[in-house]
Amino acid sequence: MRLSSFIIAYHGCDRDLAKKIILGLEPVSISENDYDWLGTGAYFWENDPLRALQWAKWIRSHPQHA
Repeated sequence: MRLSSFIIAYHGCDRDLAKKIILGLEPVSISENDYDWLGTGAYFWENDPLRALQWAKWIRSHPQHA
């Protein structure tokens, strides 16, 4: 099986923030929470736009976790 080097990843943020990140006007937030089981870093959902949308909606209603 040949793997592609093209990956679609979803950060789970709103459109305005996504535009700023793409334009280099805003950095991707790095998570450093004690409960981050994958460790410090930026998290993305690969090829899963529904999960990214669910996260974005959840974080909007729970801003204390942003």
